[in-house]
Amino acid sequence: TFTKHGLDVQEDQLKQGVVPGDTAYGRDTPANFGVLDAEVYPDMHIRGTVTTADGKYLDFYANVAAAIRGSADLAVTPEQAADVIRIIELAKRALLFSESTVVSQREQGVDFEVRYVPALAKRPSSKPSEKQARGGFDNPFLPFDPRLHVTSIGSTHQLLLNKYCVAPYHLLITTSEFKQQGEPLITSDFAAVLDVVTNLSQAHIVFYNSGEESGASQPHKHLQLLPMPDTMSTPPCLSIWRQSTPKMGHLASSSDLPFANFGYRLEPDVALSPAGLHAAYSAALRRLVAIYGDCVSYNMVLTPLELVLFPRRRGSWQGVAINSLGMAGLMLCKSSKEMDLVKASGALSILSQVGFPPDIAADIE
Repeated sequence: TFTKHGLDVQEDQLKQGVVPGDTAYGRDTPANFGVLDAEVYPDMHIRGTVTTADGKYLDFYANVAAAIRGSADLAVTPEQAADVIRIIELAKRALLFSESTVVSQREQGVDFEVRYVPALAKRPSSKPSEKQARGGFDNPFLPFDPRLHVTSIGSTHQLLLNKYCVAPYHLLITTSEFKQQGEPLITSDFAAVLDVVTNLSQAHIVFYNSGEESGASQPHKHLQLLPMPDTMSTPPCLSIWRQSTPKMGHLASSSDLPFANFGYRLEPDVALSPAGLHAAYSAALRRLVAIYGDCVSYNMVLTPLELVLFPRRRGSWQGVAINSLGMAGLMLCKSSKEMDLVKASGALSILSQVGFPPDIAADIE
């Protein structure tokens, strides 16, 4: 991940009397330099500071002057600037986002994230089947709100902003035509995922809620993407899953987690392919279904390092709803009361109540 704090320094410098030509002009302070934090290989982690490029307002205006004289093309066109403003304004009006409170909770030597998101209280809470049983349910993905549309992914999928976002840049990949949420993922779903994540500058968590007890709330098939938290290279539960050192390219289950899990460790130096991801997912799903039946709910969590499925026996615990993010160790709470409950009870204890016991799953070679 790459994290950068602070704004362009030039405006504040001009207010303070620092002008173009001064040595310090446009130069960021070291405290606000970006930090690159990445796991290059399973046993190699790098972290370093990236010096901010100097700000150069004058270059922009010099280009405008050159364009007026007819000796250069505009580097930033009025249409591009207007599009950026339009997208920001449309998104602000369409999204139901509020600032969240995040605390860290250490369990089994790993930091879990507990996030209080007031916007979750506004999200529809009924399950997909309940929406469809009422007939004529309002499908927010077909047609989608144009204010939330980012781009089309070929003819099969759409990339949307999540109206009920739990963090900035919370994205949805929806099927262009209606498909039932809970249908197994297919190769084109993974192709859409790779099309998106390969064009993002930050590592993302991709997840799929399948079935009535998975935390799914919409009947229309969709995956979700969320930026990896700045403090971690992989989610907490997947970090624990990797502690059992699963063999690369083999279906594995970790007894270090107190609930059933089926997954694949991905090779960091091998480019992911839609067919390869689908094969890994399908193998894990076949094993899960063989044990728990083809009607079982489950969550899929995909990162650059692993793909893991978690079968579910219930969708919540004492009112705390758990979806794929929760099973990954990123707990979401819609009230401060829920947040206190999670902190007091422990994330792994709660997840063991909504998942299945790990005994059967641990037999995988």
